[in-house]
Amino acid sequence: MDRRQMVVQRVREFFGERLDDVREMVRQDRLDLRGWQEPAHVRSVMRRQQRAEGESNTTDRTATLIERVPLDVELGRTAGEPDRSQQREATGMLLEVGAAGLEKAQRGPGNDLTPEETLGLECVLLLYGRPAIQITGSGLASVPPFWNVLEDQRDLIEQTQRGVGRIEMLGHPDFDWAGTGFLVAETVLMTTRRVAEQFIEQRGGNWQFRPGMSTWMNYRGGFQDVASAGYRVRGVLGVHDRYDLALLEVERPQMNGTAPIPLALAAQPPQQRENRPVYLIGYPVRDARRNEPEAVARIFRDVYNVKRVQPGMLRGELNFHEVTFLRHDAAPLGQNSGAPILDLETNQVLAMQSSGRYLETNTAVPLYLLRDDPLLRSANVMFNEVSANDRQNVVDQVDRLARSRYWSETRALIANLYQRAFGTSEQR
Repeated sequence: MDRRQMVVQRVREFFGERLDDVREMVRQDRLDLRGWQEPAHVRSVMRRQQRAEGESNTTDRTATLIERVPLDVELGRTAGEPDRSQQREATGMLLEVGAAGLEKAQRGPGNDLTPEETLGLECVLLLYGRPAIQITGSGLASVPPFWNVLEDQRDLIEQTQRGVGRIEMLGHPDFDWAGTGFLVAETVLMTTRRVAEQFIEQRGGNWQFRPGMSTWMNYRGGFQDVASAGYRVRGVLGVHDRYDLALLEVERPQMNGTAPIPLALAAQPPQQRENRPVYLIGYPVRDARRNEPEAVARIFRDVYNVKRVQPGMLRGELNFHEVTFLRHDAAPLGQNSGAPILDLETNQVLAMQSSGRYLETNTAVPLYLLRDDPLLRSANVMFNEVSANDRQNVVDQVDRLARSRYWSETRALIANLYQRAFGTSEQR
């Protein structure tokens, strides 16, 4: 299968019977780009584009789209913003050829796609089908129309993302940070073994920090946010002997309205493990081993290194050497090792991201299989094991408390406990 056929196959998998709707969305956004500002959901995923100084004007039609966008266009600027019409026109051309590619994808296997249409189609996939939506200081950025379900769950997602952070390091010779991790108890952080091995090593049968290194958690969204001491990683609770999983001890979060909150782990497998909506929260990293095309990487450069919400679907389970993995197609851009994969319906963590490749199915550690695991039990990792009646009783009690004069003083504590027990907000 060549690249064109692979992209068309992903288009059909991601959009299903809504190809006509998506094509109309793309065309409408192309029209909107002729106005004063690009659509907010496009801007939230793809950085504004600009021409490099001294290069030919963007209206020069002699160059192909491949030559003009991936090779000549730089993405974003902190000062001296270029002409906005040039930025919008570059994005608009991508959408224009993407819409043409969608028409061809509906008619056949994609053998007649031009290189420009193939690139445009990949951008459509990453803007509408499997977007990487940024988490900013004000919350979740604008959501594409194809994923309005994220908008419906905005409050829950914004609360959940507070428990996901970037593991940063001091003393490593090559890297400033190792990967993504998330709270599974007040002082317990979960990540992958491969992430943890950037700063820990096994000596004398015990896992310890590498000499001269210190590590902490940063729960902020952006890579260049104001520096913060964060929450220090105090020690290693354990590394799993079969799964790509490690547990670390971190400082207890401060009790306030924006503090990190432990995520609720699903005690039972999802009823449907194919085509069930999920989302991943993580910090995608550019990794050449994932086979991301340089053209796509340059256009979506700002996707990397900042906290993102990335929706997708479950793609079943995979058994490999007596180890079970959960498969999904979220996060086609960037490496997200250690990120949680959450069920969109229950807002509970189903798995932890382990590995994946560009536009291919990812593998994740299914945490519901580890509810009785000795390592997780010894660390007091909590799983959601409440009944519907128990949940309703708590909701009723919270409603009564909300009407009392003590609500403002206890709200932060209730939010913390309720999130840990049920994986949802006390306002639900």
